Amino acid sequence: MSRNGSTASTRFDRNTVRSVSRVAIAALALVGVLSLFTMLPGMDRLVPLTPVTFAAVVTATFTLAVVVLLAYAAPRLAALTRVSIHRPDGAEEVSRVAEGVGSVVHWLVILVAVLVAHAGLAGVVTPLLDEVVWAYDAAFLVVSLVPLVFLVVRLAVTIDPMSELIADRVAGAESADDADPAQATDDADSKRGTDEAYPDQATGAE
Repeated sequence: MSRNGSTASTRFDRNTVRSVSRVAIAALALVGVLSLFTMLPGMDRLVPLTPVTFAAVVTATFTLAVVVLLAYAAPRLAALTRVSIHRPDGAEEVSRVAEGVGSVVHWLVILVAVLVAHAGLAGVVTPLLDEVVWAYDAAFLVVSLVPLVFLVVRLAVTIDPMSELIADRVAGAESADDADPAQATDDADSKRGTDEAYPDQATGAE
């Protein structure tokens, strides 16, 4: 049973790593090809009847492709992070930390995708806005606040279990006496009172 679970987990890890690696390689390849495209002759010319250059159009196209790849990779990176941190025999805090950090990674990648879109689409959109170019930044500000808020919330939720996990690793698990010394004192006093009230039971006499 455990062998099957281990095999499934290993296969899942391999598939996730392969997907993430494929996305990373594709994104790097797109950036490299984009650099070559922008160096071609005439890419700095304006598209007829528009204030937009050919380089800006190509950059926007490749930017959209990179944004799609990042959105595709976000849940897979989150799953890989959870599997990397989680342990089958770990404490509850480990599971909570794994879930929290995985969510943080997910929303962080989404935020990066929004920022990449803002930078890559500016050359196409801003020349068309003229005097209301500020609306471009305002729109992306509103959009970027969504993943940022989720990121901050997940970070706040993860702080407590992570601090407990660090305390357990550094100082050791909390013992019963350390957890509630007052309760231990009350138990000792109760036992002493029972022994004094029933001395025969305390000595084992019949």
